[in-house]
Amino acid sequence: MVATKAMKHHRLLKLIGLIAGLTALVIVGLQAPTWIAYAQGERAAARQRWPEAFERFWGIFDRDPGYRDVAERCAQAARRSIAAIPDDIDLSTQVNLIRMLARLDVREGLTEALDRSLAQVPAGEFPMGSDDTRSDERPRHMVSLDAFEIDRFEVVNAQYQRFLQATGRQGPRYWSGDEYPAGQSEYPVVGISWSDAEAYCAWAGRRLPTEAEWEKACRGTDGRLYPWGEEWDSRQANVGQSPLEPSGDFIDALWPLLLSPPSGPEAFGLRPVGGYPDGASPYGVMDLVGNVSEWVADRYNWEGYQDLPAANPLNQEPPWNWSVRGSSWFNRPGPVDEVAEGSRCSARNSSHSSDDPRVGFRCARSLQ
Repeated sequence: MVATKAMKHHRLLKLIGLIAGLTALVIVGLQAPTWIAYAQGERAAARQRWPEAFERFWGIFDRDPGYRDVAERCAQAARRSIAAIPDDIDLSTQVNLIRMLARLDVREGLTEALDRSLAQVPAGEFPMGSDDTRSDERPRHMVSLDAFEIDRFEVVNAQYQRFLQATGRQGPRYWSGDEYPAGQSEYPVVGISWSDAEAYCAWAGRRLPTEAEWEKACRGTDGRLYPWGEEWDSRQANVGQSPLEPSGDFIDALWPLLLSPPSGPEAFGLRPVGGYPDGASPYGVMDLVGNVSEWVADRYNWEGYQDLPAANPLNQEPPWNWSVRGSSWFNRPGPVDEVAEGSRCSARNSSHSSDDPRVGFRCARSLQ
């Protein structure tokens, strides 16, 4: 009887040990993906494969920012990855890098990453304009451009802040001095004049793109209607329609909307750059439709392209009315096809406002 009790006790202990072991295995199994991702990040860092290391650490940080020293490791890999932009780091990783740097408020790293992110557009012809829509887009014709580079992303608040601090220029009206609204470092800057945009690009060693350059960067050489193809798809861009018609002064009614970022994927308002990867152009340029309309180098005319040269055109008359390209985050209530029409790569518009909350810009530079 004593032996039997001892054996039973021994078996009970073994059972308890087995249950404890299985429980530990379950816990390990649940945590293993994070441990594995961290180890993979460490191995990539040891081999100086920094974009890969960043992606591993970022995946952990995005789920669990307090895990071990992942924030520090992610930031280190991000700093090293910046040097790989644009040649050795894909567009998806660039967007993740921008998000992480903004989330950690690493402004110097964020601005450097964005400064380095340019898309190359080779020299050659492309079909500009349209014969099927407004007269200011006619005629559809072949235009030859020299090679150039253009910012993949619209110029953001953190980049523009650096410019203001270096030059002493005045910030947009929704800023507090030279401080943009909290949490909006990677949002496109808006409400600046054409002269401000031109001055920023010159300060950065670049220039505003011409209308022709902007359109080629948008539609490529196949003459597509939208950056992503021939069919309109509002899911590829931030082109929400306002639920309400602003009352009173139209521009003044929009400014408060810039101080509170959208709270969800369907919410209405301005958004961080690069949020619609499937809407990228053939050259990997982001947000050419939606988010903000963009200042370009040309003055706007009403007559179309009849009198402009077919090589590297730049319209300079009239001097008071500047061209803008691309649709914006704000669209008044109305037919959806009006938004689609204004979002075509060939669509033209103009402004002589100095503080329109729908208008921002991006820069370009010649390669010859």
